[in-house]
Amino acid sequence: MSITDELRDWFKDRMFMGNGWQEIHDIADRIDAEHERVVRERRRGCVYYDPERHYCSCHDFDVSGYVELPKDADGEHIQAGDVLDGYGKTIEVVELRYGRSGWVLISRDGNAYADTFAFTHYHAPTVEDVLQKLLEQAVGYSDAHTTVALDAIAEYAAKLRLAESEDA
Repeated sequence: MSITDELRDWFKDRMFMGNGWQEIHDIADRIDAEHERVVRERRRGCVYYDPERHYCSCHDFDVSGYVELPKDADGEHIQAGDVLDGYGKTIEVVELRYGRSGWVLISRDGNAYADTFAFTHYHAPTVEDVLQKLLEQAVGYSDAHTTVALDAIAEYAAKLRLAESEDA
């Protein structure tokens, strides 16, 4: 059953819009595809927990027994296998536990973290990130964010990428 079934039933016996039947079918197909994408995305952020609790923030479809996964500081869902940055280190999540006080992340090194909001998903540093860090350490944090400094970072990042492509 799709969310556009009623629309498809309504227009199938009507004569209108000349050759507009295909356009209506195409629109209904795009609506169905977008709906399925949203439902899949929302379900990806939920994990089965307890059928008797009937709790989930994803109320727009039947999710009885699901509970929303924890989120990082950027609002992204955290799942087992994710690599996160927080507390000045990078961890890999090997297990998620839900208890009386909420979610707990268990890292590969065996540490447990209850404050998921203190982490963000790991992203490999870019050339700009490395140059920014270098400049911050060399001249001080406040001077590293001026327009001149940011322009220099962009210029040298482009040169480094060009040199890297010539080596390849």
